[in-house]
Amino acid sequence: MRIHRDRLDPGPPVLAEVRTAYGPAVARWRGDLADAPGRYRVEWTIDEERAAVRTVSGVGPGIRCEGQLLVLRGEFDGEAVPRVGGAIVLLDLPGRPPGPLELAVPREHVELYPCRT
Repeated sequence: MRIHRDRLDPGPPVLAEVRTAYGPAVARWRGDLADAPGRYRVEWTIDEERAAVRTVSGVGPGIRCEGQLLVLRGEFDGEAVPRVGGAIVLLDLPGRPPGPLELAVPREHVELYPCRT
């Protein structure tokens, strides 16, 4: 997913404030701390033991912060991993039925692995 990283909170843990096409997020930054703010392509990884998953209806992709939680809304195809828009979220959901879902995760348990764009 393409993001714009605005700033880093040096932590620990190091948290990045980012903007996405689906909304703002705060998550652990797994890139070089010396990297400048700007555009990045990132992979999202979520600690599945910390994720609260619920079925939602009639909504498109979205990302938002609720206090210390990061909430991601997307689609699960029933076989692989969830997607937020076109971006894959690295999280295993065995036995989960396909359809729209929402993941609520403490922000320090969501990691962003960047590639500079």
